[in-house]
Amino acid sequence: MLQFYFLSVLLNIITGLILVYASDLTKTDTIQAASDSDAKPEAASSQSDKKGFEILAETPLFEDMTFRLVVAVLTGLTGIMMFLSPIQDDVRVIGDLIPALACLAGCFTLLLEYYTNKSVEPVAIPSVLSNVFIGGRKYLGVFCILAGIMHFIFPRVLFL
Repeated sequence: MLQFYFLSVLLNIITGLILVYASDLTKTDTIQAASDSDAKPEAASSQSDKKGFEILAETPLFEDMTFRLVVAVLTGLTGIMMFLSPIQDDVRVIGDLIPALACLAGCFTLLLEYYTNKSVEPVAIPSVLSNVFIGGRKYLGVFCILAGIMHFIFPRVLFL
């Protein structure tokens, strides 16, 4: 279906941009800085004085945990659907293998980051998962961006 083709390209690029450019929220100093900025009431009052695009330009969308969660869920669903429905008579499962794997890897990274940030108890993540999905998040982001761009440029190539 062409809708999932579009979603895979778009969400792979957005997920990759989040993983490459947004801050890593699994680190304790990043979590502390985010909670300090939420606790300042004078920042909220200065935001209310601004209008329109000024607020939008100063709001870091990629740092918002709700936005990241929505992107993660949509990316995961798109990755699963890419395995199930090929694009216009393409080979099932392996026809869109790289973009689907990029979707699922990006989804898992964002969900893992969300869970470790929101959990009350410290989360013990196995070192293999931590090295790949947290330590290598920028590499996964580049992989997602490249998968999205290559999938857009070469729509009928096997594995892309």
